[in-house]
Amino acid sequence: MKQIVDVDLQADDVQTILMKLVFAYILADISLAWIGFATICAIGLSTMKFTNVLGRLNREVLKRRDRETREFSEFYNKNKLTYLYQLQEKNKEKSDFLFEDELKVRKKYIFIHSFTYWALTVLEAIGIYSVLYYALNINLSISIGSLYLILFYIKECRSPLSEICDQLEEIQTCLASYQRVKEILQETDLEDLTVGEEMDIVKGDIEFQNVCMNYDKEMVLKDVSFIIKEGTKVTIAGRTGAGKSTLVNVLMKLYDIKSGKILIGNKDIHKISTKSLRNHISYISQTPYIFADTVRNNIQFGNSEVTDEEIIALASQIGADSLFQKLPEGLDTKIKANQMSYGELQMIAFLRAILHHANIYIFDEPTSNIDLKTENLIQRVINHISKMSTVIIIAHRKSTIANSDKVIYLKDGQVYHAVKK
Repeated sequence: MKQIVDVDLQADDVQTILMKLVFAYILADISLAWIGFATICAIGLSTMKFTNVLGRLNREVLKRRDRETREFSEFYNKNKLTYLYQLQEKNKEKSDFLFEDELKVRKKYIFIHSFTYWALTVLEAIGIYSVLYYALNINLSISIGSLYLILFYIKECRSPLSEICDQLEEIQTCLASYQRVKEILQETDLEDLTVGEEMDIVKGDIEFQNVCMNYDKEMVLKDVSFIIKEGTKVTIAGRTGAGKSTLVNVLMKLYDIKSGKILIGNKDIHKISTKSLRNHISYISQTPYIFADTVRNNIQFGNSEVTDEEIIALASQIGADSLFQKLPEGLDTKIKANQMSYGELQMIAFLRAILHHANIYIFDEPTSNIDLKTENLIQRVINHISKMSTVIIIAHRKSTIANSDKVIYLKDGQVYHAVKK
């Protein structure tokens, strides 16, 4: 309540001051009052204009910083591929371009911010000159007191207007950040996974027909067409940014395509409910998602009907039983990432994916961060899965590509070459 009263008092004080200013101007001289009001209005409107421009430039800076964060995150996560394909210079050029682009906007911001002071000073000087010119050349009967009063208020109004400009600039910066957070907090349009045809089985040949997809204005997939036969193992290869991950993302309906069709068993996936589609696709990312829980709960995640016997039998079948022999409490062992190797964590994620019993498996760089021994084990796992399901692998290693039934090379979002072995 006290804060509200304080705000009301401040508002009343401002109104009182403005009323006194109006009466003082009118009582001094009506002609000089018009010149004074015109000067103050010009300073006030200019302040608002500069503030709006600074706010817009600040938003532009934030957009460019977002883009830099995304790109640098990708550089960091794919640093090994950078060295593998000798992309250091290309990434450096891209980083330089991003920095220069942001610097251009920041220079504009600094120039406008610095120019504001001098522009307001010039407007104030013009107002003072107009008052003096009128008093000394047009109406010589104006008293010194009236002249001083007008000049005093013009001078005094400049200071609060400058403070308002500074405050509005800070508010613009806060509003830009708030707006970005608000868009996330007020996100209510959740994806309805049940829209479309519910299907008990989603299987068959996977066919891309002239698929195009873009992020904003940037075209990522350009007229992509190919067929993946059911029950085959296909590798999607290409340099960083070629569109490999985007390809599997649109297959899982994580993104909408701009044009074309994606068919599974001659059925358009956009006519299939997202829930049905994803129930039959198992995605294994480059980074294994492991929870701070027991080994059993991590493997059973999403499928609580899996029994301990099934887990042990599968591990023995694919040659991963040595993993459980190291665990002090077996399946009840709580996972601590710093006590297990990357390959062991990834193997747990693989077991979870296999026991999902999907018709389509997607592996994103499954052997990029592991040693040769673990790679051979994962290759056996993939071979085991490919006997029962369609397997799509995003990979760069020669060993992975050599064991595939078909290799699809992407370049700049297009199918550059497809090799059927």
